Amino acid sequence: MPEEWERIDSLILSGQSIQAAQAIREQFGPISIRDTVEALGKRFEYLRDACPGEFTVNLDGYWDGFYS
Repeated sequence: MPEEWERIDSLILSGQSIQAAQAIREQFGPISIRDTVEALGKRFEYLRDACPGEFTVNLDGYWDGFYS
């Protein structure tokens, strides 16, 4: 995993969606909220394919945590 994604991936895998979004903006910003959410969703899908055993929720469940 590329170094710039290590912290973000760790946050995603631990279900910390808001912190992962903040880390994306810190690492790759300044970017809009829309672009941040899109990047987060794409990385989530990448990680689901790369290491499916690491997840306890699907993408819908993950977004529930992001928007609540």
